[in-house]
Amino acid sequence: MEEKQINKWLRRQFSVVGWALVIYYLILNIMVALTMMVDSVAQVLRAIAAGGFPGDIDVDALMGNAWGYMLAIAVGAVILYAWKGGDYCREEILAKERTMTVPAFFAVLSLTVGAQLVNSLWVGMLEVILNQFGRSAVAMLENVSGASDTVSLFLYSALAAPIAEELLFRGLVLRSLKPFGKRFAIFGSALLFGAFHGNLLQTPYAFLVGLVLGYVTMEYFIGWSIALHMFNNLVLADLMTRLTAHLPAAAASGIQIVILCGFTLAGAVILVVKRREVRDYIRGEWMDRRCVKCFFSNSGVLVLLGIALVSVLSLLLV
Repeated sequence: MEEKQINKWLRRQFSVVGWALVIYYLILNIMVALTMMVDSVAQVLRAIAAGGFPGDIDVDALMGNAWGYMLAIAVGAVILYAWKGGDYCREEILAKERTMTVPAFFAVLSLTVGAQLVNSLWVGMLEVILNQFGRSAVAMLENVSGASDTVSLFLYSALAAPIAEELLFRGLVLRSLKPFGKRFAIFGSALLFGAFHGNLLQTPYAFLVGLVLGYVTMEYFIGWSIALHMFNNLVLADLMTRLTAHLPAAAASGIQIVILCGFTLAGAVILVVKRREVRDYIRGEWMDRRCVKCFFSNSGVLVLLGIALVSVLSLLLV
C-alpha cells in the first residue's frame, strides 16, 4: 500500500472517532436546548395558572435542570449499542486486562488528585491574566463546576456523566485508537476528552486526568476509571465544596490545599520511586508520527477541535 493510501486510510479511521464525538456533542446540545424550552414553557404556564402574568424566566432553574443531559446519554447509549453491537461492548469496552492492586489504585488516585493541584495553579495564573481585562477565571469556574444544587444535576455530575464519559472516551475512543498503539490511544483519547470540555479552565485538567484514566482502562479495567471519575466529581468537586461552604474562605482554601498537596506529594513520590518503570512504559512503544499527523488532519477531529475552539472563545467573550 502506497504512502498516500496509508495516510488516507488512517485519516478515515480517525475521522470516524471524531465525527462520533461531534454527533454526540450535537445530541447533547439539542437535548439540553429542548429541555430548557420545555422548562421555560412550564414556568410560563405555572405563572398563568396561578392567576399572574408570566414574568422573567428563572435562568438558574433552567441551568439546574440536567434531565436534558441524562436524556442525551440515553440516546447516545442506544446509538452506540446499535452501531457497535453487544459483543463489542462486552469484549472491547468492558475488557479486563489485569487485576487492580491496592498500591496501584492509590498511585493512580494520587495522580488524579494531584492533577487537581496542577489545575488550581493554572486557574490562579489564568485569573491574574483575565483580571487585566476585567474578567475573572474564578467566576467562570463557578459556572462550570462545584456543588450540584438540584437532584438532576447531582445525579448527572456525580453518577451519569462519569459513566457516560468513560464509556465514550475510555471505551469507544480509546479502544478505537488502540490498534495504532497503546500510548497513542491514551494520548489521543485524553486530548479529545480535554477538547470536549470546551473551556480554558477544565480542558487542561481533563487532558491530564484523561491520561491517567486512559492508562487505568488500558492496563486494568474501565470500571476503575469510572470509579476514579466518580471520586473526582463526587468527592473532590461536590462533597468538598459542600463541606467547606460554611467555613471562612481562608479555612476552606487551607483544607483543600492540604488535601491536594498531600495526594500530590504521594503521587510525586510514587513517580520518583517508579521512575524507571514509568520511563520504560512511555518509551516501550513510541507513537508513530504518521498516526499523529493523520490524527490531526482528518475532518472529524478537526471539526471537533474547531467546535472546542469556538466554545473557548465564546466563554471568554461573553
